[in-house]
Amino acid sequence: MSDGEVDPAEAHEQYLRAFRHPAVSRDQLRDLLDAVNAFLDTITPKRGEYVPRGGWAPESTAMAFQIGRAVEQVLSEREDADRELVRRRDIRDRLVAALDAVLDCLRTLPELADAEVKLGTICVNEGFQVYEDGSVRTTPMQEAGADAGLLERRRAELDEQMRAAVAARADLVDDTTDLIRERLGVAEVGIPWVILAATRGGLDVSEPFEFAAEHLPDCELRDLMVQLVTDIELARTLEEPAEPQH
Repeated sequence: MSDGEVDPAEAHEQYLRAFRHPAVSRDQLRDLLDAVNAFLDTITPKRGEYVPRGGWAPESTAMAFQIGRAVEQVLSEREDADRELVRRRDIRDRLVAALDAVLDCLRTLPELADAEVKLGTICVNEGFQVYEDGSVRTTPMQEAGADAGLLERRRAELDEQMRAAVAARADLVDDTTDLIRERLGVAEVGIPWVILAATRGGLDVSEPFEFAAEHLPDCELRDLMVQLVTDIELARTLEEPAEPQH
């Protein structure tokens, strides 16, 4: 390379530094790329056109190619950065939605459970039997000497209320479980991809799930909380550097 000539790799890096400057807008880069491509189009020989030895303005052509490559690279980098930003926001929104659902469930569940217990107590105190699904049944002791019509109307009334109370609690737990599975990308096997991405990004969301697992009754949602805590711990180990071998 003769004196005064700029190494192509060095020139490429100089263009990249200039085009990466935050003050250079994407529209400016696109306009520059259009101008470079237009210039290259004008010097591209047509069919049958005479081209002098060395081509048309070889130094300008080389510079145009370098500028064009640098602009395309910077535009690609900005598109990648945009996609990464969208991905990070999606992960954040998914985590927020999952954590909000857990907290809403923890706030609402005691009220529903309390209402269910109070209603069940009323049923038992009146001599009815209450089953796990909320159904209410009469007992032989009640039926003896009771007005069958009145007893059945009362049973049906309590049965409807009790089933509704049990369904409200079950629906809350099931809906919360489904939402968290969907938001965090929980699959049959493997660490949920949102948990893995969050951990790789330095986020630790284990505490809310641990808290939920401690305060939830035995149910599928509690099992999910325990599994998420385990997944977070496993994801951390995948991020930790391996111990040096001696």
